[in-house]
Amino acid sequence: MRRRFHLLLFCVALSAFRATAASASLLAIIHVTIVDLRSGLARPEMTVLIEGDRITAVRPTKPKDSLEGGGILVVDGNGAFLIPGLWDMHVHTDGADRILHLLLANGITGARDMAGNAAKLADAKRREREGELTGPRLVFAGPMLEGPPSHEDEDTWIIHSPDEARDAVQRLADLHVDFIKVHDGLSRDAFLAIAAACKRKGLSFAGHVPASVTPAEASDLGEKSMEHFEFVPKPCLVLFEPKTGATARQPPPGCDQPSLDALFHRFAANGTWLDPTIQSFRYFAPKQWPAILAEFDELVPWIRRNHVSILAGTDSSSFLEEQGDPPGAALHDELALLVDSGFTPLEALRAATLNPAAFLGLSDSLGTIEPGKTANLVLLANNPLEDIRNTKRILAVIASGRYLDRNTLDTMLRTDCRSCTENRVHGLPYD
Repeated sequence: MRRRFHLLLFCVALSAFRATAASASLLAIIHVTIVDLRSGLARPEMTVLIEGDRITAVRPTKPKDSLEGGGILVVDGNGAFLIPGLWDMHVHTDGADRILHLLLANGITGARDMAGNAAKLADAKRREREGELTGPRLVFAGPMLEGPPSHEDEDTWIIHSPDEARDAVQRLADLHVDFIKVHDGLSRDAFLAIAAACKRKGLSFAGHVPASVTPAEASDLGEKSMEHFEFVPKPCLVLFEPKTGATARQPPPGCDQPSLDALFHRFAANGTWLDPTIQSFRYFAPKQWPAILAEFDELVPWIRRNHVSILAGTDSSSFLEEQGDPPGAALHDELALLVDSGFTPLEALRAATLNPAAFLGLSDSLGTIEPGKTANLVLLANNPLEDIRNTKRILAVIASGRYLDRNTLDTMLRTDCRSCTENRVHGLPYD
């Protein structure tokens, strides 16, 4: 009870600074514990100074630190923990302000949109960059490239031939997408043409692995990240189905431990990343969910042993929101499932912070709390290295230097969340 009362007073104190935040040119967070994601250590009694959208200093808090003055917003972080802003590396936002607000309200300061209308996404990215939109930093693919018999729409382009594949990559490059999303149904020749065209254009490609190529071949061709369980050979997907009968199921050829060990070793050597989006399968395949989770638990030790890099993504979309999975909150569930399946809290946190920065080539500006980095940060009530579920206990979010206190975040949730329960909105820092 005393801890809860202390946190309540802390949030009230943070709210008092809210009016000052808009006019403050400097932000100082003092007496805070920084979670160092490189070393895995918590560094107590630290001060972080922010000017504009950049971190200008990270140093021990002085015994009589006094930073009050004109234009300075001082936040007492005593008892709180500061982490880099989180990334959801597999979302479908439609470039909608409401969705982007929900991501930010959950501490997600960066998002990789995996398929959507390029014009809408480019406009959302521009507005966030220019300060017109309060939301996460956005990287996007535009329409995904898929083979027949699927039908084309604003989120999907259907590719029938290598010539169409090369033309699609050129058109997407002209739309200034950040990467190319590949999906199912692509012929082998079309997939090879996409990989070659992306290499010529200096674009990465990511997504599914169509049946026309193997995961090992896709990795060798440069597919940068494989989503969901696309990283296992198609015959191995039977292992994710519920078992029938008492007899132990024999893995299909190529799905035994030595074969998968060799595949994961290949991924690590090629720099292929895995983005499992585990939590989404609770909604996509509820009957198979226990079997899916159990099989993923079996794979995690092999992934870790081979040092394959992972990303945290959710496949968050309007469909999943309709099933009761609010955008933003899903990432915290994903992190918890990663830990429950065998990753450490540090590894899970890296999958949403340090790893996305490295994957996107943005380590010089994101992923850690250091001078010169962009001030995308999350202030937590408890240590996420001790319990990964503490990433939910958000006291404040700093987005490109802009300070958003708990009251502001709650207002964003109430306004924009269609499937949040009252506990999600009002109890998020303490549940």
